[in-house]
Amino acid sequence: MTDDRIATPLLLALLDGTTFANAMRPSGKPSRVRLPDDSEARSARVGAHLRGAPSTLTFHAEGREPWRKHVDAVALAAFCPAADGRCRWVGIDLDAADHGERGLVDPVHAMRALAERASAAGLAAGLLVARSRRGRGRHVFLMLPEPVALADAVIGVATLAAIAFKVAASDVAEYGARQAFRRVNRAIARPGDAGAVELLPRSTVKPLYGWPLALPGAGALATHGGGVIVDPFEDRPICHECVPRCDYESWSRFIEEARATLSKRNVTAVPQFMKRPASDTDRPRCPIDRIDARTKAFLDGCTPQGARNMSAFAASANLLGCGIDQREAERLIVAGAAACGLPQREAMDAFKSALRAFTRKQMCT
Repeated sequence: MTDDRIATPLLLALLDGTTFANAMRPSGKPSRVRLPDDSEARSARVGAHLRGAPSTLTFHAEGREPWRKHVDAVALAAFCPAADGRCRWVGIDLDAADHGERGLVDPVHAMRALAERASAAGLAAGLLVARSRRGRGRHVFLMLPEPVALADAVIGVATLAAIAFKVAASDVAEYGARQAFRRVNRAIARPGDAGAVELLPRSTVKPLYGWPLALPGAGALATHGGGVIVDPFEDRPICHECVPRCDYESWSRFIEEARATLSKRNVTAVPQFMKRPASDTDRPRCPIDRIDARTKAFLDGCTPQGARNMSAFAASANLLGCGIDQREAERLIVAGAAACGLPQREAMDAFKSALRAFTRKQMCT
């Protein structure tokens, strides 16, 4: 993302409502900095972040008087919530193996799992994803349609993560897929785990300044592959044409469902509108009648762009698991791919991968 006409409003939206940000000191340690109140001066500070340009910043640290210090390259992190206690965005920090054994084996896979669940909830328009400082992890931002209370933000980000974890576990059990949230030490991470899957905001008890997450587009991190904004499904660099925002009605429905689930004291349950169809004990004997709703959606060409590769894999595994002949399953996948605009080569790659996983699973049973 190099066009300041787009990048600057995007970063200003992430910093909206806040007085402070985090910035790297010359020693390499992060510390709070006072952001300019003047809009032009704040835009200039954001521009220095985007270009990795030098600047003189006013640092604030506990137990010290504010001091001004020159830095060779500005690299900012935004606080959530803002100074008024309300959240303009929520974030999920997916750390990689460079954070140690608690880091995720494949943060990109975890990113896609979260993005797919956000898409299923109608929230995909608010997704903003960037590579972490070292370029291996992923920072997932969900830009909200309006500032929300801290409690709603906590419920929203926790519910999104819980759903992604639940579906990831189900995909392992049903399709033999890789666990999206496996850590380097082979354990499965939990939502909110430090060094693996950190949630922002973390609780309804707000610290003085909030919780920081590095902003995307930092020119100072570009040499390490960090800060680059990527497509949340394809993981390729992209340029946004406008500031991402969740659909207001979709976010409202998501929070309403999440609150209803929380009131039942079962925060890991999947909200009703995102549930997979329940198993039918009187299933018809015809294998094609056993496929789940996600597979049917793929075959009908109803899978949105960005979720097509994952859906092709899941649909292939589901068809094979339901007892459909390999050749017929392949034919159906190719036809479904054509209907939703997925290239045949990519559809075949997904089918072959699912077939290998299915074959391995059969051999172990």
